[in-house]
Amino acid sequence: MTQVFEVSGMHCGGCLSRVQTAAEKLAPGTTVTLEPPRLTLPQGSALDAATINAALAPLGDYRVKPAG
Repeated sequence: MTQVFEVSGMHCGGCLSRVQTAAEKLAPGTTVTLEPPRLTLPQGSALDAATINAALAPLGDYRVKPAG
């Protein structure tokens, strides 16, 4: 099952790049998009929002929550 998260705090390509780099370290193959602001984990990856948010916290005011 693919996990999709909404991302708040991303406003530009630089934001997207920072979030993508951090997410790739957690789960290689993660996709991050700006419009809509989404983070999609690759099939077979299982991470929760708290784990992702902990990795994003040092980068700025980026937060994820399950999409839905």
